[in-house]
Amino acid sequence: MDFFFGKVGVNRIEARHDPGNPNSGKVMMKCGMRYEGTLRSSDRNNQGICDASYYSLLKSER
Repeated sequence: MDFFFGKVGVNRIEARHDPGNPNSGKVMMKCGMRYEGTLRSSDRNNQGICDASYYSLLKSER
């Protein structure tokens, strides 16, 4: 996070995960990201079409 905000100069970092794997969301929250919502049937995994939970962190929130 420090690299992207400090060196690269981005304003927003976002990530998504399959809600069937809640531990991925826990990792994102541990990094300071906030849950934004879940988009239904918007992604693919090895089993086909699935939902996607989105998280983000803004530079101003650091």
